[in-house]
Amino acid sequence: IQQRQFNKASNSTYCIFMVNKPYAITCSVVAFYIPFLLMVLAYHRIYEPQQGPQESGPGPQEPRQGLQEPRQGPPDQHSSHRMKTETKAAKTLCIIMGCFCLCWAPFFVTNIVDPFINYTVPGKLWTAFLWLGYINSGLNPFLYAFLNKAFRRAFLIILCCGDERYRRPSILGQTVPCSTTTINGSTHVLR
Repeated sequence: IQQRQFNKASNSTYCIFMVNKPYAITCSVVAFYIPFLLMVLAYHRIYEPQQGPQESGPGPQEPRQGLQEPRQGPPDQHSSHRMKTETKAAKTLCIIMGCFCLCWAPFFVTNIVDPFINYTVPGKLWTAFLWLGYINSGLNPFLYAFLNKAFRRAFLIILCCGDERYRRPSILGQTVPCSTTTINGSTHVLR
């Protein structure tokens, strides 16, 4: 510790942030391990509903009353498209969460281990692990842009100062922002 605090060659002192064991554990658990656990649980819950419809095959349909008959064809296409979209979203979350864990885990593991091994982790290794964690923050916009078409389009619009080439054309013209939704089989325009 004394060697770290005073460098005779440059005749200057350094402020070293050294934590005790309880603080290292508490800080790491609150800042990394609990959020990591929550992300894993959330991802698991997202993964379960995403797998649910795929595993359960079409069951026996109860007869409907009225003039409507059970639909054939298009709902399967819709279900297939929805499944692909949900699978892509799940993969995107997995990649983003994986990068977060890979970038920050070395720092937070070292943060807990260092006080227990009498602060012998080299300073350069600390710096490398800290910068690896910082790189994750810089990496996120590129991951989202690479993995998500809507984010990529918005990212290009921002970077290119609103260039019209990257805007989605609207069938109703530029002045009427709208979206559509399907409710009970009929399409409605939301303005």
